[in-house]
Amino acid sequence: MPSELQGTGGYRVGDADRNRTTDLLKEAHAAGYLTLEEVDERLGAALAARTRGELDRLVADLPPEWRARQQGAPPRRRPAPFPEAAWLLPLLLVVVAVVVLGVLTRGFFFFPWPLLWIVFFFGRRARAGWPPPRHW
Repeated sequence: MPSELQGTGGYRVGDADRNRTTDLLKEAHAAGYLTLEEVDERLGAALAARTRGELDRLVADLPPEWRARQQGAPPRRRPAPFPEAAWLLPLLLVVVAVVVLGVLTRGFFFFPWPLLWIVFFFGRRARAGWPPPRHW
């Protein structure tokens, strides 16, 4: 066994190394360097790899300057999920508009009818499970 590990690629890799390689392979596919069949085959091999040499062979034919740029780039972050309470801002704007309209018309249009319609509309959505729950 020591004779197998003499090269620099003979040491074992962990999940983080495998994940970096799979991310690089996905980026290579997105950049057009690999076809769908190639990336699928290489992803399976990357997830089954045990040593650094096995992972290095999977990306050896990719351009070295492109690999260096990709490995030096920060990982892509997923955009922040839309806040669940996003309906509060439009509701607040409508309520403020109704209050301003009520003040300008000296109470004729102010209370309670417009506010009851707003409460009915948004209260109905909240009870019906709207917006649907998001699973990230």
